[in-house]
Amino acid sequence: MLVLPDSGMSRSTTKNNIKSDILCDWIEGSILFDENQDEFSIMDVVDILIDENICVEQDFARGIVVDAWNELKRRLNWIDTGTPFSITHSRVKRIDSWHETPAHSFCVLLSLSQCYKGWWRSVSGQNFTEQGELFELLTQESLQKQFSDWQVKRVGWSPNQPISFAKMINMIADHLGETTSNNLDQKTPSKVKDAGLDLLWFRPFPDKRVGFPVYFMQCASGQDWTTKVDKPKINRWRQYIEFIVLPQKAFAIPFALGDKDFKNWCGEVEGVFLDRYRLLGASRFCKQWESSSLKKRIIEWAIPKVNQLPLY
Repeated sequence: MLVLPDSGMSRSTTKNNIKSDILCDWIEGSILFDENQDEFSIMDVVDILIDENICVEQDFARGIVVDAWNELKRRLNWIDTGTPFSITHSRVKRIDSWHETPAHSFCVLLSLSQCYKGWWRSVSGQNFTEQGELFELLTQESLQKQFSDWQVKRVGWSPNQPISFAKMINMIADHLGETTSNNLDQKTPSKVKDAGLDLLWFRPFPDKRVGFPVYFMQCASGQDWTTKVDKPKINRWRQYIEFIVLPQKAFAIPFALGDKDFKNWCGEVEGVFLDRYRLLGASRFCKQWESSSLKKRIIEWAIPKVNQLPLY
């Protein structure tokens, strides 16, 4: 199993000071990435909490773990057969290796960055371009699988897609049948790359007229995602495109949230909010839904990080 996280696991004697999402991520990470242990029980987790002096009393610790266990069971129901592990009333067991479920493994690894900050600093460096691009591709492929009659276009700037902002605006307007603003060249700042827009997600009608569902989506894969929920700013985009009908916002993250936090952040996003398990819901349509190219890239990105995870 992975060693206990260095954050979110405060000592709990009579009050639960363990963050449920951190505990769930640790359980998922342990069953996914410790290849020497393909199953463990609720009581194994309880014993670790007591041995590490996080909890003192066994029944109290067991109540905390059971709550996390039930939350994970609930989440797995959302993605049907696509999960790499199973959970019974008392045990969790690995079904597939993390290589066989790359999207799930990728999202959990990003979540573990909140659990092991020292590990993450040592394995991620300062360049998060690859991470961000992989998450955009993952989100794109998930939406394409779940909304097969919608279109999902990557429009954000990246080194592998170095499109100018003005060209991007013209491309978006063309997809949507909208008109760009007058004097567009004068309105597009030279240093702006994508104005917070990563994916264009829309469902046109056969008549090819405007007035169909359109979402402007930001994909945030880093720990600072909470600072980006206001992006993309639709009013800012009105400077560049003369929308007949304004697009709606959408926001995607690789992290899993409890119900209360999820509802709160839905309100902040003011649009469609996709967390880890909404993205992994693509497995309801196809168990291994990731393209071979995305799978290969994720595995290459993940191997050095998995190899350095802190294990007991």
